[in-house]
Amino acid sequence: MKIMYKLMAGFLLLVLMFSIAGAVVVSNLQVIESVDADVSISSAINQYASNYERGARKLQVGTYMYSRNNIDMGRQLIEEGKGTMLTNRENLKNVLESGKTKKELAEIERLELLSIEASDQVVDRIKQSDISEGLNEEQLTLDINFMEARVEALNLKLGTFVDKTQEDTTESLKVATDTGKQTVKVTYLAIGISLLISLVVAFVSSKMITDPVTYLTGIANRVSKGDMTEKIEVSSSDEIGDLASSFKRMINAFKIMEAMTREEAEK
Repeated sequence: MKIMYKLMAGFLLLVLMFSIAGAVVVSNLQVIESVDADVSISSAINQYASNYERGARKLQVGTYMYSRNNIDMGRQLIEEGKGTMLTNRENLKNVLESGKTKKELAEIERLELLSIEASDQVVDRIKQSDISEGLNEEQLTLDINFMEARVEALNLKLGTFVDKTQEDTTESLKVATDTGKQTVKVTYLAIGISLLISLVVAFVSSKMITDPVTYLTGIANRVSKGDMTEKIEVSSSDEIGDLASSFKRMINAFKIMEAMTREEAEK
C-alpha cells in the first residue's frame, strides 16, 4: 500500500469520525428542538387556560355590575369575558393533542355555555323589568346566585385544568433541562473522542512515515563516512520500502567497489 493511499485512508477515517460526531450533535439538537417545542406547547396551554379563567371572571363581574345598574361597564365586561373565553377555548382546541385533555376541554365548554346562559338570564330579567317597570329583587338575587354558582363551577374546572397544565409545563421544563445537560455532555464527549482519535491517527501516520525516513537518514550518514557494515531492516511495502531496497543495492555496490579496489591494490 503506497504512502498516498495510507494518508488518504487516515484522512477518510478522520472524516468518518467527524461525520459521526456531527451526526451525534445534529441528533442532539433535534432532541432539544423537540423538547423545546413541547415546553412551548405546554406554556401556551397554560397561558390559554389562565386567560380562559380570567374571561369567566369578567363575565361574572360584568353580570353583577349590570345587575347593580352599572349597565355600560357591565355590558362591556360581559362581552369581553365572552370573547376572551371563546378565543382561548379555540386556541386550546388547536394545541391540545391528547384525548383526555380534549374531553376535559369539552366539559369546560359545557360549563361555559351554562354560565353564559345564566348571565344572559340575569340581563334579560333586568331588561324585562325596565319594560314592565318592576323588578323582582328576590328573583334577581336568585338568578345572580345561580349565575355565580355556574361561574364558580366553571372556574373550579378551569383552575384544575390550569394546575394540571402548570404541572405539565414544569415537568417539560425539567425534562428540557435534563435533556440539555445530557446533550451537552454527549456533544462534548463525541467531539472529544473524535479529536482524540484524530490525534492518534495523525500520530501513527506520522510515525509510519518519519521513523523509517529517520532510520534511513542515519544509515546514509554512516555509509557516507565509510561504514559499510550497516544492515537495513525496513519491511514497508510502500515508497519507503523501495527507498530502503535502493539503499541496500547502493551499499552492496559500494562493498563490491571496495573489494575490487582492494584486489587491485594487492596486485
